[in-house]
Amino acid sequence: MPPAGRPRPDEATYDALASWLERELDRAAAAQPNPGRTQTLHRLNRAEYQNAVRDVLGLEIDVADLLPADSASYGFDNIAGVLRVSESLMERYLTAARRISRAAVGTTPPTPVAETYTVSPALPQDDHIEGLPYGTRGGTLITHRFPLDAEYVLRAEVSRVTDGAELEVTIDGERVELFRMQRGAPSLDIDGNEVGDNLEVRLPIAAGPRQIGVAFLKTPALLSETPRRPFLSPTVSRRDVPYLRSVTVTGPFDVRGPGDTPARRRIFACQPAESADEAACATTILSALARRAFRRPVDADAGDLEILQTAYTAGRADGDFEAGIERALQQLLVSPEFLFRVEADPAGAASTASTYRLGDLELASRLSFFLWSSVPDDELLAAAEDGTLSAPAVLDRQVRRMLLDDRARALTDNFVGQWLQLRNLDAMRPSQVLFADFDEGLREAFRRETELFFESIVREDRSVLDLLVADYTFVNDRLAKHYGMPQVRGSHFRRVDVVDEYRGGLLGQGSILTITSHPVRTSPVFRGKWILTTILGTPPPDPPPNVPPLPDKGGAYAGTTPSMRERMAAHRDNPACASCHAMIDPLGFGLERFDPVGRLRDVDEQYLPIDASGTLPDGTSFNGVAELRAALVRRPERFVGTLTEKLLTYALGRGLEYYDMPAVRAIVRDAAANDYRFSTVILGIVKSLPFRERSTATPDSALAAAP
Repeated sequence: MPPAGRPRPDEATYDALASWLERELDRAAAAQPNPGRTQTLHRLNRAEYQNAVRDVLGLEIDVADLLPADSASYGFDNIAGVLRVSESLMERYLTAARRISRAAVGTTPPTPVAETYTVSPALPQDDHIEGLPYGTRGGTLITHRFPLDAEYVLRAEVSRVTDGAELEVTIDGERVELFRMQRGAPSLDIDGNEVGDNLEVRLPIAAGPRQIGVAFLKTPALLSETPRRPFLSPTVSRRDVPYLRSVTVTGPFDVRGPGDTPARRRIFACQPAESADEAACATTILSALARRAFRRPVDADAGDLEILQTAYTAGRADGDFEAGIERALQQLLVSPEFLFRVEADPAGAASTASTYRLGDLELASRLSFFLWSSVPDDELLAAAEDGTLSAPAVLDRQVRRMLLDDRARALTDNFVGQWLQLRNLDAMRPSQVLFADFDEGLREAFRRETELFFESIVREDRSVLDLLVADYTFVNDRLAKHYGMPQVRGSHFRRVDVVDEYRGGLLGQGSILTITSHPVRTSPVFRGKWILTTILGTPPPDPPPNVPPLPDKGGAYAGTTPSMRERMAAHRDNPACASCHAMIDPLGFGLERFDPVGRLRDVDEQYLPIDASGTLPDGTSFNGVAELRAALVRRPERFVGTLTEKLLTYALGRGLEYYDMPAVRAIVRDAAANDYRFSTVILGIVKSLPFRERSTATPDSALAAAP
């Protein structure tokens, strides 16, 4: 308001009014601070559970095989209000605890098991794959956890066998077998022995996580049999070269013992020399594990370990010392203090104050689950235990340390994957007829580019505005070829400067452009809605029911070929659609120079010239992605405010309310003085009222915390 075409106040007047409103709201909030309240019991989601098992027990697990997917709210799957526990979920936790404890201790399974790793037929296997030995092509690199020191059978399934093709098998980079394949004849192993059609080798392998590499040697003889085809996708080009279909690991056989694994080193801090020492050693082991798992100090004399010691005693009665520890681990993994983050009101809090400051132990957990999606490490927990974590200098130092730790990749995996909707990339299926070069290799390259790009912002502590305007990106040869970038060779990703106006920032990346498109055409609606929701923080309302489809050929366009802009204009003729699409569509048109898989183009699907002009909701006009990008950062506080809201929602595990907005505005204002650097935004969140304090339990606060 007022409507377009009517006299409007100038920009200075708008800014003055908005600033006055913010000052008054912030003054009222300061007089009656309300930090909000998350639920007392906040269950760990799948990602947090997996990371907690890794950091407590030193064991890498695939949680997708153990637990169901979590519900999401406010755009994230770590929201306390929807992370409930059902009877069936508790059964899954019990099963998971048994499997994890056996794997961690190294208990011999009753029978050998087989695990198959399938290689997608849409994954290119013509060139070198990063991580595999140089001089190889195709294949796969697998991280497999071998449970025991024993013998295992590695079996490779290959299609399109070619005479003379050689398949190399490596363990942790060392060759353990080389197969020479013969079409219509038995294949040979490295010693010249016939192995038939089953390319398999049985060999002793030490327990622990190992990298299995299976790849073809890239020899000149093989290259001569690889005619170049016009398409890059292996499902379309159908090159007559062998490719790997799967790798199966079977075992253990002839078990020699549990071995020296990271999990056993983490768990067994001591080994009893005789039976009289077992009880004391068990207490030492369980005390160390419980401290990490429960995120607090434990005192065996105060009864903190009573349940774990009871489980140990029962397991020891049925077996040996390690059987007792295994049983205690099962109990630890289903303990409420492990499965839930507990923030209980201190005694008497409701009668003395409406808000209270979190203790250092609760602060340490909030901080670690925010930045790492996991439990605090020993250094952070020690600072919380001695009461120094709340000190500004200590808190600042811990946050900066944690952001540089490898575990901070959880921000990319869990926050960015949901904020940018990057997780939707796996579900995208661009038309193989129209986009024959799209394959799994390109899909993975899209994802990796965005992940590396965000991680560079974090590690280099760059301005968060670089997410929109950075003049660099990360590509390998496959992605560079897709983007039309010259002189990039090799499967490894490297940082490259962007020399044109199109690829800078998120808006030029194939991952974002693909998840906001239809399989056969672009979607200004999807792209415009993504910008409104993700960048500007003003999601449009849901469409009304029975919305007519987008007009296509025929009808009013009989005998003509309408452009996308003409079809969208006809769609807006419906009064039920006009108000929202007038705000959504112009933003999406700014990205029309990109096709549904992110390539640049000059004409649309109907071979009509592209009009990439549009207008922001505030009236700012633009033409093309470069001007759109500049318009979005003309008022940087809009994007930084949106990012801060998303980060704070993720950090708190609850949706934001009106009383949280003064904190958001304060974080953005403080970040502006430091060029909106990422660490400044994170530190602003960690030191904010909603993060550091909590409302006591009242009917109003309980209602506000509900999703």
